[in-house]
Amino acid sequence: MSGCVARMKPSSKGRDLVGAKTTGVRVLLVSDDIQIIDNLCHCMEQMAMHVDVCSDIASATRKLCHSKFEALVVDLKDAARALELIKKPREMTSHKGVVVLAILNSSTEMPSAFRAGASFALVKPFPPGVLARTLRASYPLMVRERRRSYRCPLQIPVHVSSSTRSDFVANSINISEGGIALTSSVILHVGDRLILKLTLPDAASAARVNCEVCWADETGRVGLEFVQVPTTVAEQLQSWLGDRLEECLPC
Repeated sequence: MSGCVARMKPSSKGRDLVGAKTTGVRVLLVSDDIQIIDNLCHCMEQMAMHVDVCSDIASATRKLCHSKFEALVVDLKDAARALELIKKPREMTSHKGVVVLAILNSSTEMPSAFRAGASFALVKPFPPGVLARTLRASYPLMVRERRRSYRCPLQIPVHVSSSTRSDFVANSINISEGGIALTSSVILHVGDRLILKLTLPDAASAARVNCEVCWADETGRVGLEFVQVPTTVAEQLQSWLGDRLEECLPC
């Protein structure tokens, strides 16, 4: 086996801020040991995790650069290279909060694994019960990281204003803690600074946020990054997104 294989539903591709079809926690498993792969995938499947399996470090590194994961599971069969992979996410803005589970050859590797950035560790051979307890302990951290990047489908009118054009109304596609995607009949350009006014479903009041266009395509879709979000609005958005994500995740 070589390269990467999606063992369960893979994460969707596309621009940032365009909604992902995969709602559950996404895991990158790096190992070429069939027994370890089968054991972990079986247990993770029970928790509705979506697992991509990479059999080599190089493929896993490329995968981290092009996809978003909430958890990274690394087999330390090749300890030196595996430890370098464990360090990698801390250098990447998109993966700073990833939960790392190290699969160790012996307990003597535990200090170096945690120094490299592992959040949890298992020593081979580990019984299914120990694996299940470790995954249950780490799962809330994975969900928290998932919420941070979760893009929730949302179709509501959004009032848009700026200092360079008349106010207009666009329609939202989805929203995350960091930004929103819209469809607009008004041409917008990367770098445009805008003020949005929107009301989340069931919210008592409208929210106003400053944002910047980070991408736009020829179909009228635009992605906006929030640049100034009042604390009360940030808390309201986090709570609302957390509730939407919880509805989609397994108990």
